[in-house]
Amino acid sequence: MNYLNRKYEMLINSCFDELKGTFNMEEIFHIILVVSTISWINKNKRYNMSDLKFEKFTEKYNNTLYMLQDELKRFEYEFPEFEDILMGIMNKVFIYKDRAAEKKIQKVFYIIKGANFDSKDEIRKFINKLVSFGIVQCGFSETPEGIKKIIKGLIDFDKVRGFADYCSGTSSVAVEIFDSLGSSEISQDIFYYGEEINTSIYLISKLLMIINGISKYEIANKDVLQYSGNYRDAKFDFVFSDVPQVVYFDREFIINDPRLNYGIPTKSSADWAFAQNIIYHLNSNGKGILIGTIGTLVRGSETKIRKGILNKDLIECVITLPDNLYENTNIGTEMIIFNKNKSKDRIERVLFINASNYSYRLNRNQHTISIEGINKILECYRDGIEEDGFSKFVHLEKITEFNYTLNPKEYLDFDTLKSLFKESVPLKDIAQIIKGVQVSKEDLEKLSKQPEYYFLNVKNIENGKINYDKNSMLTYKKGDWIGKYNIRPNDIVITSKGSLVKIAIVEDDFRPAFISANLTIIRVNSQKYDAYILYEFLQSNIGRQMIEGIQTGTTIKLLNNAQLGRLELPVYEIEFMKQVGYDIKRSKMEYERRIEEAKRRFEEEREELLGKLGWHS
Repeated sequence: MNYLNRKYEMLINSCFDELKGTFNMEEIFHIILVVSTISWINKNKRYNMSDLKFEKFTEKYNNTLYMLQDELKRFEYEFPEFEDILMGIMNKVFIYKDRAAEKKIQKVFYIIKGANFDSKDEIRKFINKLVSFGIVQCGFSETPEGIKKIIKGLIDFDKVRGFADYCSGTSSVAVEIFDSLGSSEISQDIFYYGEEINTSIYLISKLLMIINGISKYEIANKDVLQYSGNYRDAKFDFVFSDVPQVVYFDREFIINDPRLNYGIPTKSSADWAFAQNIIYHLNSNGKGILIGTIGTLVRGSETKIRKGILNKDLIECVITLPDNLYENTNIGTEMIIFNKNKSKDRIERVLFINASNYSYRLNRNQHTISIEGINKILECYRDGIEEDGFSKFVHLEKITEFNYTLNPKEYLDFDTLKSLFKESVPLKDIAQIIKGVQVSKEDLEKLSKQPEYYFLNVKNIENGKINYDKNSMLTYKKGDWIGKYNIRPNDIVITSKGSLVKIAIVEDDFRPAFISANLTIIRVNSQKYDAYILYEFLQSNIGRQMIEGIQTGTTIKLLNNAQLGRLELPVYEIEFMKQVGYDIKRSKMEYERRIEEAKRRFEEEREELLGKLGWHS
């Protein structure tokens, strides 16, 4: 198989190299696809009696493009299953009229001919490989192979008679499913339905159905989220959606839409519109899978929707997969499994799985899930296995306490790390948590004219200290800023938004300052806990793991007050904490004093030594 993959890759690259410079990437992909399809047609008993002959296009005729256009039209008329597919894929290519473009296309016919494919099945495999490669080259994403393998293992397709893929792309998931079933009676009985908004990809999807011998299917070229009076109200045994990573929800779509039974998504994200579409199209025994991101699981604006779906007990499992599964993006991947007919032992419980560490590098732009990780996910899901740090059933009552967030790390890591403490307390019980003030550019310009207070942002937090910048100063806009957004000694300042989590403690020699909305103040109640003990805990390995478990976002990490308030802290006797905290503070101050003294001495000695050379720094 590896040999074949290398052969296919070399063949694809040869064709791409030939066409580059004359055609754009999408046109190149479409040309190779149609040329390969003609080769497949000539080896297929049903179609090889047609006039669409591969050899015609390897002869040195002028007007090759005109002839190809004419031959494809006649072929599609003769075989209605191909209607508008090949012509639609090539429509932009047929605009070219120059001889140079024709010669390059002829060259591709020669290259494909030189591959000497043994059978239509070998060409089929090549075309499937070509589509996977070409889609990515054209800037689209395809569901990764590892996720397809998980889907095949999670769903018992022996019991499936109909399944759907909304946002189906090239229907690569369906092709993989049918390919794994082979030519069995089961595969012949299954009906597949897909919806895809992009017209070119929709046409390629239909082409792959024919080439892969999938006879019972329907694919619609439409926007999944758009509802109309003639909406296809079908129910399926299995429904899948690999949600596009950036899709905004058009609220005009909500008029009389029966799918949005659990709430209206915000404009900024359509993830839970797709999720509700999945649920709507499941039959009474159906299962659905949604591929999303960490934001899907935790966004506060979607709490109501998650609450409604959880209260109906429709979520069976949530799986955190490794980062960077999709080419050219580091965004993490989350899988939600919906089930309309949970087994009795899973009622009012959700299985959380964290498989984020089970990956290896596939190429310089992409990781993939390891076979060990895939097998472990499937075993835990099928057999209901719980394993510390990897999988755990959580009752709906607990999820309610966590405000209906669905981040597996939060449930798995918290309990594992919390078990290291004899006794623990939530951060919200021992401290005030205050998010900084949002200041618009206009207000900042006005308030900066009276610079009384430093205005702290993420850049001002470095190595556990606050760096006060005279160029970032302002006055307060409202009286309540003082006492609310200004720092005090022993306050802990932590980033609430940024690429890294930064933490500092306000020392006795602080300067008057407000914090921006990208920072949060943790103001410890000294009668319940010690600020320096908390500061050290947050920077410890355990503390940082706990923070990571409640963060959202991918490149930009987000940490909201409600999640931070649930952070569990080890409990000690208050007098003991005060003593240890005092010693930590004294030791920290002494360390910083010595560092400053060493810097000063170094600069003095350096200046003296450079003076001997006649230099001055």
